Amino acid sequence: MNVSPATALPTGVHRLGDRHVNFHLVQDGTDLTLVDAGLPGHRARLTAELDRLGRSVRDIRAVVVTHGHLDHLGPARWVAVEAGAEVWVHEADAPILRAPLRTARYWKPERPLAAYAVRRPAALAAPLHLARLGALGTRAVPEPRTFTGGERLDVPGRPQVVHTPGHTAGSSVVLLPDRSVAFTGDALVTGDSVGGRVGPCLICRAFTHDSAQALRSLRVMSALDAGTVLTGHGEPWTGGLAAAAAAELAVAAGLR
Repeated sequence: MNVSPATALPTGVHRLGDRHVNFHLVQDGTDLTLVDAGLPGHRARLTAELDRLGRSVRDIRAVVVTHGHLDHLGPARWVAVEAGAEVWVHEADAPILRAPLRTARYWKPERPLAAYAVRRPAALAAPLHLARLGALGTRAVPEPRTFTGGERLDVPGRPQVVHTPGHTAGSSVVLLPDRSVAFTGDALVTGDSVGGRVGPCLICRAFTHDSAQALRSLRVMSALDAGTVLTGHGEPWTGGLAAAAAAELAVAAGLR
């Protein structure tokens, strides 16, 4: 299996977060793009990484959000205010960014979390972790920039965004074609601690809005060219996005 915490990432791509949540920094010369933003409690880790790189928050020109869940928005508002950075998201998830604590208006899971916790109490570890790191204190982004999918954004790294709905209505993959990297957010993960899976898979129905659509989006991903896959949850995958999306684990057993 091509999943490893020791995977060397492409030059200028930096992984942040913790064992439950990933987000990433992309360097383009002296400018930076943040792909997702983790949790509010990850702000200190972001500033520590910026210090290590000899940069500051003011070097972040954009935050590109793969989807509108709280564990991907974290300090996005803070970065926008401190750096004047644009926060980008698919237009379907923009309402969540404007009111992140009212996500249920726009997104509903297919199964209750309790169904997983009864069978497997360890399933509660990740949701509790999100709460400890301030998920419920996530601040709104009142005026996000939006994309529809297919375009390349005029931000550092020149990422291309591909709409892959299912996990949320606006879930999107962020590609760096020049570096053969795909950031899949939660449209495809390599670790689902609630569902108890490791390796490429769709995240369980406790966090999936439309599983049938999520499966259709896997077919979209299977046609994309990227050697390294960086997800919102789990370790990097170096076997290529097409292989990850087409893997039997993802297609046949990814939803529970």
